[in-house]
Amino acid sequence: MPDIECDVLIVGSGIGGLTAAIAARMAGLDTLVIEQDLLVGGPSSLSSGMLWLPNSPLMRRDRVLDSRGEALHYLANFVAEGDPASTPERRAAFVDGVAPLVALYDARGVPLHRCEGYPDHYDTLPGGHAEGRAVETSVIDAERLGSWRRRIRPQSLPIPARASELARLGRTGTTWEGRLGAVRLRWRRLAGKVRAQELFTAGAALQARLLLAALELGAEIRTRTALLGLESERGRVNGAMIDCESWHRRVRARHGVIVASGRVAPNASQGSDGDGVGDAISAMTGLGASTAWMNEAWRFVRLASERAPPALIVLPALAKPHLVMVDARGNRFVNEAAPPMEVGRACLARQRATDDAPGAWAICDAHHRALYRFGPFRAGTLPRERLRDGTIFKAGTLDALARACGIDPAGLHATVTHWNGMAAHGKDTEFSKGASAYDRYHGDPRQYPNPCLGRISQPPFFAVPLRAESLGTCGGVLVDAHAQVLRGDLRPIPGLYAIGGCTAPLSGPNDIAPGFAAGVGAVFGMIAVRHMVG
Repeated sequence: MPDIECDVLIVGSGIGGLTAAIAARMAGLDTLVIEQDLLVGGPSSLSSGMLWLPNSPLMRRDRVLDSRGEALHYLANFVAEGDPASTPERRAAFVDGVAPLVALYDARGVPLHRCEGYPDHYDTLPGGHAEGRAVETSVIDAERLGSWRRRIRPQSLPIPARASELARLGRTGTTWEGRLGAVRLRWRRLAGKVRAQELFTAGAALQARLLLAALELGAEIRTRTALLGLESERGRVNGAMIDCESWHRRVRARHGVIVASGRVAPNASQGSDGDGVGDAISAMTGLGASTAWMNEAWRFVRLASERAPPALIVLPALAKPHLVMVDARGNRFVNEAAPPMEVGRACLARQRATDDAPGAWAICDAHHRALYRFGPFRAGTLPRERLRDGTIFKAGTLDALARACGIDPAGLHATVTHWNGMAAHGKDTEFSKGASAYDRYHGDPRQYPNPCLGRISQPPFFAVPLRAESLGTCGGVLVDAHAQVLRGDLRPIPGLYAIGGCTAPLSGPNDIAPGFAAGVGAVFGMIAVRHMVG
């Protein structure tokens, strides 16, 4: 006899899992969501909170041109024909599910707004969109969650800014748009204090709104509850064994199980990662589920110093003028303004060639430091302790800077000389920095003719060691257009669905747009439930 009965069991409480819970309750299903952590949301709360939703009603409302065909064309750029993780049917199901998802969120009071001007990562490719397809939600007072307020992971942003506002805030020293954005942010923060509000933005705001909607609909959510294994009867998954604070319980799920766990940690790609995420993959493969892309990882670049927060975003600073990235030979090796995955992979290759020494160095001059934020360093500031601990290096000449960092002085001098020549003409003939709308989004519009190029000539000069880091494996189980988990022969496992980071990616091992993974996870969370009740 089962200890717990429900219509649908959802494993994971991130954006996709809570979207599935909302859809299930709206369909009248008795819904149980389990989360292995004490806090709801996992990495979703620390994310930008953006959702990539192409050809959405929000775009049509704002008279921004897009189409189903253009969205599908863009997705097709990144996968080989015959890739079982990204079939034409699955891509079409995602694009066709965008409008219903927006309607579902609207029905439950989850507001969405376009991230105006935030382009696709490869907007110059066929189907790419220079004005952007990403959306985000509004700031929310966390106190609306009541006792659940303390069950949401704190947001990663130290300021109550939406993700779409960060690019403008990075230009407070150079543009009136940036200055006005900073004023609005200060007023928002002041108003929150006056009203005794705790303002959540970005990923934490979306997570909070979805949690609130799920709770209001009556979904049961249990934290500190891990998946131990899946159970099936006559070939159909109909439940699971769970560990609820060291108490083992058998759950019977009449309609099935939706696994919505996050990405598998790099050291867990062959099994459990010690926190239950790898266990979800293992549980599904134990029933015959097939996987793909498990040997690839999502990469990003961070400050090499261990004293810097690991999730700190440095990419906006790399897109600004007066900066290049070089390796130990002093050579550039990537477009500094390229999408995070591209920069991370290039940095990793250099890292491996230097036995895990800093794979790259960001080299900039006094202009850059005076005008732009770089990770934890606000424009015009530089804590002395960061100079002492090696987080950043400073010198009066490029030669002295190179020697302090272990970079080849002749190579660095040649690179900067060539860079300054390209900056004068506004064209990067090596890596095309500033050639796409995505590159320019984080640039400085006052820098003419290329917002991403500027001479490195004003002493003192600075070097910031960087290294690549993994956000988890790209891979996961194969699913079909209904989010059903597939066997090795590509037949679905009845009653078993998977969404989000535990599934093989729709775009292959490529980060193709802001909020892409979250958007795909949310749409397929809704699709899975609708197929269940079908």
